[in-house]
Amino acid sequence: MPPRIPVRFQWTSGPCLPAVNSTLCIRTFTTTPPSLALGPQSPNYIEVPKPRQPTFKLKPRIKGHLPIPRDVFKTRSPLPKESAEFIGLSTPDPKKRVVPGPYSRDADYQLYKQRLADSRRQALRAGVTELHQRKTRTEGVRTARRRREGDEKRALRMAPPKTVDVLTSTSVQKSIRDFLDDKLPSTSRSSITEARRAAFKKRMDKQAAVRQARLHDLYTNAREFIVDEQQLDEAIEKAFGTEEQPMGFDAEGQLVAGGAGKSVWEKYAPEGVSERLQKLKSGEGVGLAEERLKRVAEELTGGKM
Repeated sequence: MPPRIPVRFQWTSGPCLPAVNSTLCIRTFTTTPPSLALGPQSPNYIEVPKPRQPTFKLKPRIKGHLPIPRDVFKTRSPLPKESAEFIGLSTPDPKKRVVPGPYSRDADYQLYKQRLADSRRQALRAGVTELHQRKTRTEGVRTARRRREGDEKRALRMAPPKTVDVLTSTSVQKSIRDFLDDKLPSTSRSSITEARRAAFKKRMDKQAAVRQARLHDLYTNAREFIVDEQQLDEAIEKAFGTEEQPMGFDAEGQLVAGGAGKSVWEKYAPEGVSERLQKLKSGEGVGLAEERLKRVAEELTGGKM
């Protein structure tokens, strides 16, 4: 018969409880926990530690909102509530204390009412004083904490940059660094205004000069404007020739009316840069020099030729 394998109960801290199964305990007369053997098929084969309090009680959810606490020191009286004058007027002492006679039936009750009034008067005075002290202490602590936090933030904001930040930061232009560090040279408002006025006047003068030059060009070239159909026909015949004499290339490669060739490549190739340079060296480039002199004279005189 195979040996019986006892069952492990995790809630047993000492010997096996007789209510569970006392027959499974191996060592009955001992104070140490029993050494029990479990097979691999048992869920308790690997012991996992569990906390003593696996769950915790959740904090109750408060519904609604709490009202704003009333300022008990706000009064309509010119006297502050924490002052001795206000407390004296609020809790006045009796002008005449009545002492019951020896034969009074309610002497004990009257003495009790007097003691109750005295304790209530003393409690009100002490309560107002303690509330004002607590308010002053709370405001002082809050102000000190706010001032301390402000000083810490100001110190962190004004602290120099760390060495690692300086060594790993990207390169920035000196003008931008001076602007960020507020190290730019101070300039007065009047100098900035004068510089802006001078720049504006220079820009306006430049625009006026361009407008004047364009108006002068328009005036000098007005004689060449096409204003009727006859001038349009003449311009077309000059550019494209007539039906009897269309535009063509002559023997020198120039485009003239009645030219024999329709292409500049029919007889020979046009001259290149070397041929033009040779003409300039031999004195044949007088036409180019005349055109250049014409442009120089127009620039010097300010007119059109």
